[in-house]
Amino acid sequence: MHQLRHSADTHLGEAEVPLQLIMGKTRHKNPRTAMRYARPGSEAVAEITGILAPPHRTH
Repeated sequence: MHQLRHSADTHLGEAEVPLQLIMGKTRHKNPRTAMRYARPGSEAVAEITGILAPPHRTH
């Protein structure tokens, strides 16, 4: 049951749900505790990496 909680909250984090709302759902008062549940997956990390990557030059 606890693993389902981790998975559900991870999916919320990947869907860019704000941490404050995830904290409301998990009833955590400390953001550090709630952040344990909102671990981004590899696709989310790749997307952020793409945002930070320098643009390709065309000439």
